[in-house]
Amino acid sequence: MKTINVLLAWIMVGALAPFLASAQDADPHALDGTELEYTYTDGGTVVLNFYDGLVKFRWVAGPNEGQSGEGFPYRAKLIGNDRYMVIWQMVEARNYMTMVVDLGQRALFTSGLLSYGTDDEAILFEQATIHRVER
Repeated sequence: MKTINVLLAWIMVGALAPFLASAQDADPHALDGTELEYTYTDGGTVVLNFYDGLVKFRWVAGPNEGQSGEGFPYRAKLIGNDRYMVIWQMVEARNYMTMVVDLGQRALFTSGLLSYGTDDEAILFEQATIHRVER
């Protein structure tokens, strides 16, 4: 019985090791040098750049065309094969963004808390198709 318990413990450690190693070795700026162009279901198109641990964006079409921002620190976590969870905060605008970026499927999912703590507070929960990826 003791041998079976030891064997099961080693199997569990072996099964979990890749996940533990990837969490410890994760690069929070793994998307640096990546540029995405994507379109939300409402037709809004964004160019998003990751550089030096920062993110910048520019709306190139749709209801927010012409709006942009840059210099926001971001963190990324690899959560699957070419799939990342990304967060950043725009402190002055009081916006907090979370994205799941699936480069393999060319899909992007955004959740945002906009103008938090103000009378204009709003929640963003959108899906987009990625048209272009440069790395």
